[in-house]
Amino acid sequence: MKESLYRYLVKCSVAELPPEKQLFYNFIQDVEYAYEEQAETPDQYFDLLVKRHPYIEAAKHFNLPVEVARDLMLEIEQEIKRAADNRMQKVFLVDYTKQVSDFERSNKQYFFIGI
Repeated sequence: MKESLYRYLVKCSVAELPPEKQLFYNFIQDVEYAYEEQAETPDQYFDLLVKRHPYIEAAKHFNLPVEVARDLMLEIEQEIKRAADNRMQKVFLVDYTKQVSDFERSNKQYFFIGI
């Protein structure tokens, strides 16, 4: 569950980025996702990354030097990780399974997640 929660916190952190950083980050993510969809094997995926690295594609698309595109993406990723990690430290879970099962018979677990 922590992995799913962390992915959610990453999405929240991306949503709070300035629009230009969101656009850049999402462009690179979309390129990587397209390569995953295109490749039938991990080797094919790696070949796509080597031949047309997402940083190079982003540099062309946004008319930036490749080094600037790479540095920008690394900066954005660090910003996202820092924000998600900070939120993760503040998260708390309350298990409501027993209280809910008093009213409803189910094999499900119920949690309140405070962020």
